Amino acid sequence: MIYSTWFNKFNSFLLIICSFIIHAQSDVPRPRGVSLSKASLYSPTKDFTCFDGTATIPFSYVNDDYCDCFDGSDEPGTSACLNGVFHCTNAGHRPQNLPSSRVTDGVCDCCDGTDEYATPELCPNTCEELGKEARAEAQRLAELYKAGSRLRLEFIEKGNKKRTEMAEQLSQLEKDKAEAEKIRAEKEVLKKELEDKENEALKVYREEEEQERQRKLEKEKENLIKEAMEHFNRYDSDKDEVLTVDEIKPVNVFDKDKNGEVDEEEIKYFFGEHEKVDKDAFVSTTWPMLKPLLMMEQGMFKPAEEHEEAELDSEAEHNADVDAEYTGNEDNEDADDLQQEEVEEQEQEHESHKPKIYDEETQKLVDEATEARNQFSDAERTVREVESNIRNIKQNLEKDYGLQQEFATLDGQCLEYEDKEYIYKLCLFQKVTQKSKNGGAEVGLGNWGEWAGGDNNKYSVMKYTNGVACWNGPNRITVVNVNCGMETQLLSVTEPYRCEYKIELSTPAACDDSNTSQHSAHDEL
Repeated sequence: MIYSTWFNKFNSFLLIICSFIIHAQSDVPRPRGVSLSKASLYSPTKDFTCFDGTATIPFSYVNDDYCDCFDGSDEPGTSACLNGVFHCTNAGHRPQNLPSSRVTDGVCDCCDGTDEYATPELCPNTCEELGKEARAEAQRLAELYKAGSRLRLEFIEKGNKKRTEMAEQLSQLEKDKAEAEKIRAEKEVLKKELEDKENEALKVYREEEEQERQRKLEKEKENLIKEAMEHFNRYDSDKDEVLTVDEIKPVNVFDKDKNGEVDEEEIKYFFGEHEKVDKDAFVSTTWPMLKPLLMMEQGMFKPAEEHEEAELDSEAEHNADVDAEYTGNEDNEDADDLQQEEVEEQEQEHESHKPKIYDEETQKLVDEATEARNQFSDAERTVREVESNIRNIKQNLEKDYGLQQEFATLDGQCLEYEDKEYIYKLCLFQKVTQKSKNGGAEVGLGNWGEWAGGDNNKYSVMKYTNGVACWNGPNRITVVNVNCGMETQLLSVTEPYRCEYKIELSTPAACDDSNTSQHSAHDEL
């Protein structure tokens, strides 16, 4: 309470002093449009030298509405020079500089009306009123920063505590990583030892399995040859052990396109450039191409494409009308053969998925090796999890949370703002998203990039970049203006430019009372 009273008295005294200074400054004689800092350069007792040194003219030429100096310095109070600058004293409020083109243009730019000196009745002096409002706003900001700074101290305390905890957690994780790597190495050694024993014990079984596999392959090869020869003998009507073009023409299975005849293209497909094939050529070349067609006829093989299924239906209808001399019981016999093959294949597949049966000692070694592999996988997974946690903490420790860690506790805090169409979500130091109220997925408006507040206050602006690309446009970005406030909340969200969003954020973390003078001093002078 004592501090607050003293602060208010000090502010009142400061305002009185500033008002006196402003009044004194406004009375210093100088040409119209000249600031106090440059008054000494415009002495009516001597000739005027242009600021760029290119010319010296009688002082009576200053503000005569004719541009004598290339730099426009001889016409500070008129619009004669395109590059001239007009200074508004604005006693009681903020001074300002205008381009000379705005002097006597009929628009009141200076609150004291001096830029429209030719028609003073159009621009009354409103500086006292504006200055009063500015001083009230400065007072409000000073009180806001004072109250917010107390909350900011809590943010700083929590931020530094969080950073200390992360550093301690990182140190512990480094120890955990070393221990986890040690356990993983032990599990790997044990796994290798047991796998070596397992491999040695299974060698006999694997040799037997390989021999069995070779026997099956030989049997399959024999069955393939047997099946091919059965069909060869069936199609070899003159039993001369050679299959000719005339012998295959009446057989419907060689009619690939099912147009009622085996044409030249189909003959070439099965026979190549030859007019006949012997048994060996039929087994090695013709039968592998013929068997899928035969299976399709019997419905044992179905291609993926729907139009092929339709062709098979038409083939079935066509086959029903084929001359019995060449088809006879062929289809039924082939179907029986193929069904038998399918049953055998299913039995073989079932056998391959049966659990292996080993002797008791071998089974024990297999179980031990399996358990060792599982334990090694668990140990390896633990190492990866610890390493992931270490990376995350290091990334957070490398983040810039402000000069005193005042923004640290905001990391990951998500805030929402709704307008008529969208719900915006800002997850601080992470990402910005937008979601339509009508449903649909979230759209990324940017990921945490950097502080971008400039030299005066780096921590006044956050930049989120590399959001989802706009249609035929750039990736979305979001700029967050960080303001002092008693609560951490989103004040507004706009899209001033296509794919570029602007968010106004208030938070006690931004209430640095050392910046109060920056907000109040320029309101007076």
